[in-house]
Amino acid sequence: MKKIIKIIFNILSIILCVFYYFTNTCYAINEETIYLTSNKDIYEKGDEIEIAINIENQKTSAFNFSLYFDKLKLEYISDLENTNIIENRIIFVWHDKNGGKGAKEGELIKVKFKAKEEGIATFNIQGEFYNETGKIIKSNFKQKQIQIGLDENKLEIQPQEEKGINTNINNATLQVLRLDKEGLTPNFQKDIYDYYLTIKNDVNNLEILAIGENPNSNIEITGNTNLKEGSNLIKIQVTSQDGTQKNVYTINVTKTANIELANTNLEILAIQNVLLNPPFDPNSTQYSSEISNDTTKLNIFAVPENEHAKVEIIGNSELQVGNNLIDVVVTAQNGFSKKVYQVNIYKRNLQEETKHQEEQNVQKDMLNKVYEIEELSSINNEEKHVDSKVDNKQSVIILGIVIALIVIIIGIFVFFRYFVHR
Repeated sequence: MKKIIKIIFNILSIILCVFYYFTNTCYAINEETIYLTSNKDIYEKGDEIEIAINIENQKTSAFNFSLYFDKLKLEYISDLENTNIIENRIIFVWHDKNGGKGAKEGELIKVKFKAKEEGIATFNIQGEFYNETGKIIKSNFKQKQIQIGLDENKLEIQPQEEKGINTNINNATLQVLRLDKEGLTPNFQKDIYDYYLTIKNDVNNLEILAIGENPNSNIEITGNTNLKEGSNLIKIQVTSQDGTQKNVYTINVTKTANIELANTNLEILAIQNVLLNPPFDPNSTQYSSEISNDTTKLNIFAVPENEHAKVEIIGNSELQVGNNLIDVVVTAQNGFSKKVYQVNIYKRNLQEETKHQEEQNVQKDMLNKVYEIEELSSINNEEKHVDSKVDNKQSVIILGIVIALIVIIIGIFVFFRYFVHR
């Protein structure tokens, strides 16, 4: 009798396990971050660099990863087991020999390098990590950068590929413009001629690297030495090889003991019913947009980062067909630092306006059709979702009935075997 009861108990256990399997959802392990840390962020040539591989908020009992490094700037000097080196790739494999009892969390391993050359060195990691039960951990990998030697903003001898290659003799544009101080706005573009920079009182000279598109063009830089407190104007004049063309790039430099008083950035720049291209960025000063033929004035909303700065808007009324240049002039709290944001507004003529309206109507019709399709698709998906829920519920009910029948049959069998036939 005890043997039969044990068999019945085992059968019921199996049935319950099957039932649990079919009626419960398996959830994936949450995504965890694999990140790199270093013992310092700035090193000198010859320094030893330690890079630690870490896992966040999760234990791992096995992993294999590839750590990629900058072979030109770094030399791998660790001597770790289970490691293979291929060019700039370190392959490392590890597993817990105690069946998960020795699972690691936080810092997993450290590798060592030697700094070879100055510059920014980047580390990247990819791999697979497993938890204590052997399931793979969905991982988010983060890179790490370190600096070797001087700040990268310091001007260095430039590589050959930065030299101008445009041999057009009437070319008078710059290919490269860089300074040894941060903060030049906007970012350099060859067709933008006005730039802005704020520096502290201890800066007296600025090193400027200016390379022309035509290597034979003549470049003259003035105003970058003996900088005085207040406003300074640096000019970079580019004269074409044949002497027929000239372009002047200017850098408006403010030298001050109080950087905030010299703040000329806008926090908001928007035009009513008009989209700026590109979207507004405080460090970008050039924008464009297009308006309808019946628009004669634009309402411009411009808010400075420093509430004590002043904003003047020039050219936003009496707009003519074609191009209209609007200047948004920001004067800092100190009264002399200035920055000009420019918006080039193109006003459509009557023919262009008619064509634009036709295109808008076509797009509107297409959007309406898309919305109709999406609405039908959404309704169908909801119906499928409801049907799926019903099907799942029916499956569970059927499975429960089958289990109940099996239990009843086993009970009848035991009853007849041990009570009726005894």
